[in-house]
Amino acid sequence: MQQKTISVFFVLLLCALSFAQDSVSYYGHNTGILELQSPVPVGVWLNEQAVGNTPFLMEVPAGWAIYSLRSPGYWTESYLANFVRGVKILHEVQLKKSTIPVIEIPDVSRINDLRVLENMYDSLVRPKYYVPVPDSICLARFVADYPLPISAPEPLKDNSPQYRHYFDVYLKERQLSFNEWYENCSSSMHKNMTAIFTRIAELGEEQVSGFVPVVAANFESTGLNGLKGNLELYFYSPDARAEVAWKGTWEHDFLTGNDLVKALLASAPLALAFLTVQNNTVWIPIEDGYSRRYYKYSELKVTWNGLSIPLKGEFILPDYIRIRPEVVRWLAEKPHQQIVVPEKTTMYAELAKIPGGTFKYKGRDTEIKPFTINTSAINQELYKAKCGEKDFGKYKGDSLPAHSVTWTEANKCCTLLGGELPSEAQWEYAARAGSPYPYYWASSINAKDYAVFGEKKPVAVRSKNPNGWGLYDMFGNVAEWVKDDGFWYGKYKFLKGGSYKSDEITLNVENAVEEDARYWGTHVGFRCVYGN
Repeated sequence: MQQKTISVFFVLLLCALSFAQDSVSYYGHNTGILELQSPVPVGVWLNEQAVGNTPFLMEVPAGWAIYSLRSPGYWTESYLANFVRGVKILHEVQLKKSTIPVIEIPDVSRINDLRVLENMYDSLVRPKYYVPVPDSICLARFVADYPLPISAPEPLKDNSPQYRHYFDVYLKERQLSFNEWYENCSSSMHKNMTAIFTRIAELGEEQVSGFVPVVAANFESTGLNGLKGNLELYFYSPDARAEVAWKGTWEHDFLTGNDLVKALLASAPLALAFLTVQNNTVWIPIEDGYSRRYYKYSELKVTWNGLSIPLKGEFILPDYIRIRPEVVRWLAEKPHQQIVVPEKTTMYAELAKIPGGTFKYKGRDTEIKPFTINTSAINQELYKAKCGEKDFGKYKGDSLPAHSVTWTEANKCCTLLGGELPSEAQWEYAARAGSPYPYYWASSINAKDYAVFGEKKPVAVRSKNPNGWGLYDMFGNVAEWVKDDGFWYGKYKFLKGGSYKSDEITLNVENAVEEDARYWGTHVGFRCVYGN
């Protein structure tokens, strides 16, 4: 009996030793375990090396490691985890679908109304982005949907080497996702837009005529009894498609120019003006979408007292329309058109739509709602066109930033543009573009690829690379006013981003300089934000 007991004891001992050896073998190399489960097949990359697919179970050397998860039709995601000897990390993977926006359109070859076609185009563009190209539509959807990077897990900080390495991997994975997304998204958008554009071009060969209200008029008599003189008419249609001035002569045997003006401007007009135009439009971006107007005006006639009277003169577009480069190119296609076009062209500030999200602002998780912002500081040309004349001193130039502006001047200009100055949180969120680094170029070699600093004067806006959300000059060139109050409420405000005078170290995204709201200098400018 005793011998049998001893035999059982040795058997149990051998089993225990065997189990212990297996345990040492499993964890003997100072490893933890990563287990991944997913409802769909997911490829697994560990420290940028492909290691398998889900369901996944693997030993991982103890310490910080990065694993990325990829699956066709889903956004790629990357994680940073600290593996501890003998501890299993179980991750139930739920990747987010990257659904391509598909919008079915009817057979446009049967549509003869240009406005219907443009409304269809709006349904593709307006909710998504402010630039009328498929690239931007797809980019906007990608920026809004793609998962943001994880925050630095404790005890790491944003500038820890392990987290910096993770963020570099995140950027690579994001680029891979975007490449796949763009190829699929842009082909779908191009197919729909090409069909619409083709039909618009077909209709654009026609000439159409229609009534447009006269909103202002002036007549200066140069002959006896007002039967001859100089006539000016200003047209603006309720749908904002037609906006033009006409200057010419009036000459009639028995109808005076003053009586014509009264008849055109009466609350119930006794005379009507009809414009003939080419049935096509130039599309100009505005803050809330797209504005379209007929530009190639070719004929004006009025009907009055039962008579149809053609008028001789020239059409003149408003300054803010005719000086745009796309309008100049458009009009140049048919130089015989009687349109006054200045020699000088201009470039207006463009807009970018910023997705909402949460980020660390002054040490706290802060939620930001979506907003739209100028892609660069307001330049001098836009300032003078929309906000009033200003002497910019020795640093003048249409493409240079509007500098030497006080906080009050900047705030007023943004109001005239239909927006407002950004809050400090909005500015900082936009400047980071999803990056956790205090400097956007943290993983780049040369900060001067992104910022103008250590110089003697400001340079043209958008002269450096943009950040990941398409924003230029968030750092350097000119410091930018934000609307937040400083310590002395209302009297002092903040400037963000540094300027051409700054050193690189002062371009930290969190830095803010408090100044009197009346302060100005050649290194001080601004940009505006707009609601959605």
